[in-house]
Amino acid sequence: MRTEYDEPLYTRLALEALDAWRDPEWYDVFFETGRITTTTGDKKAESFLEKSYENLKKAGKASNLELTSGREEIVKRVPQLKNAVGIENWKGLYNSLGGWVHARKALEKWASQSEEIGVKFVSGLSGTMTGLELDASGSMNGIRVASGEVLHADHYILSTGAASPQLLPELSQQLWSKCWTLGHIQLTDEEAAEWKGVPVIDNYELGFMFEPDPDTKLIKICDNNPGYQYQKGTFIDENGKITNYSIPRYSSDHPQDGIPHEAEVAIRKFINTVMPQFSDRPLLDARVCWCTDSPDAHWLIDRHPEHKDLLLATGDSGHAFKMFPIIGKYIADALEGRESGLRKEWAYGGRVAKPTSHRPDTEIKDLRGVMNLEAESKL
Repeated sequence: MRTEYDEPLYTRLALEALDAWRDPEWYDVFFETGRITTTTGDKKAESFLEKSYENLKKAGKASNLELTSGREEIVKRVPQLKNAVGIENWKGLYNSLGGWVHARKALEKWASQSEEIGVKFVSGLSGTMTGLELDASGSMNGIRVASGEVLHADHYILSTGAASPQLLPELSQQLWSKCWTLGHIQLTDEEAAEWKGVPVIDNYELGFMFEPDPDTKLIKICDNNPGYQYQKGTFIDENGKITNYSIPRYSSDHPQDGIPHEAEVAIRKFINTVMPQFSDRPLLDARVCWCTDSPDAHWLIDRHPEHKDLLLATGDSGHAFKMFPIIGKYIADALEGRESGLRKEWAYGGRVAKPTSHRPDTEIKDLRGVMNLEAESKL
């Protein structure tokens, strides 16, 4: 859960979300450990940190921030980095306004509360959307699901993350689905106690990690690759032009996939650099995590121009979950036509989808190539 942004709009929203996460109801879900974001000299990263620092200062949060440089200053803030290799060359921003969120527990708590007030969840084939149901005139009159049924409602909100372009192929012209790779290492009780409360460690060149899960003592690590795509979707425009776009290949459907070898090497590099004392630990439960990027990293929250009863709430661009306690308010405002939910930055159209890299490496590779999935599918 970060509050560092070079865009003032999201600085404000992140601080609003932080206040919401601090509600006692989230005590076992949100952990305000702080964050330290570092780089070994990437100019783009340094510019981002400087702008983030200024935006938070303007929001009156200067006392929560410290620009750091070199081993002594960094280890003072994060003693657990005492064994890190090469941090004498790191520059960074320490920010006490942040931490991490236990995603599964957040969803479970929200779902339980929703059911208590009458929300009904439909799962399985009957809850798996496959597309829109259109009448003879092309107007939407329902949602088709995998069971063959059609679900009807007065209003529809499409908040389907990385699956959005697959379900509405026209969105592939504005959004691009990509995945990132992660893995875990197991700590002992004693090691977990030492790393308990460690700030989120985010290095622009290497990746990020946060404190061990209190229940499992696992540390999660995400390497800082530029993301992977899976160009299996096909879009045909009104002129008959065919373009391919990326769709999710979920680890839940393909548990045997794991992650590309190069991603495992990158995670190992993070471990060897940031916490070399754990270099011999096996990498556990390595998998991909899907997001849907917009080219400008703004969300897409707007009415579908062709279907007046359909509100789109997608295009997370990797920074929507941190807003979990508040983002629903803005989506509801959009549904009701309120200005606070219908911002020009979140509007439909005007953006051209492309596999943009916001990471140090500029190449967005396809999973089919790096994991030999093409050859597998031909067998």
